[in-house]
Amino acid sequence: MSNNLGLLVIYVVAFIAIFYFLAIRPQQRQRRAHDALVSAAKKGDKIVTAGGIFGTIKKVEEGSVILEVAKGVEIRIARRAIAEVISEDRSQSAGALPAKGEEEDTSSEPEEAPEAATEGDEADDDTPDTDEDTGR
Repeated sequence: MSNNLGLLVIYVVAFIAIFYFLAIRPQQRQRRAHDALVSAAKKGDKIVTAGGIFGTIKKVEEGSVILEVAKGVEIRIARRAIAEVISEDRSQSAGALPAKGEEEDTSSEPEEAPEAATEGDEADDDTPDTDEDTGR
């Protein structure tokens, strides 16, 4: 009986260790990286919020930032809502269109959708459509 109890203790300890290294520790590392990102945010940084709003930081306050999302349009967001800081080269390539002379590959033709059933096709259907067909 004590052998089974010892084995159970080993399994529980192993499970806790695996859970710690696969779940808790990576989450702590990610939280620390996000905290560093939020605390390093400064005026002029281009950011993306957790809600997907792109903008430029105009003013940094203790718990919030003023974000310019369009010319003359400013919103206040919580500092914790900053998801990432966008680097200059990434922001230029993110919305870039193909250069002149470079066209998107349109050589593949779109797949055709299956044709919709017409009224004449309904006669081939074996299921009854109305009460008259069932004799009721």
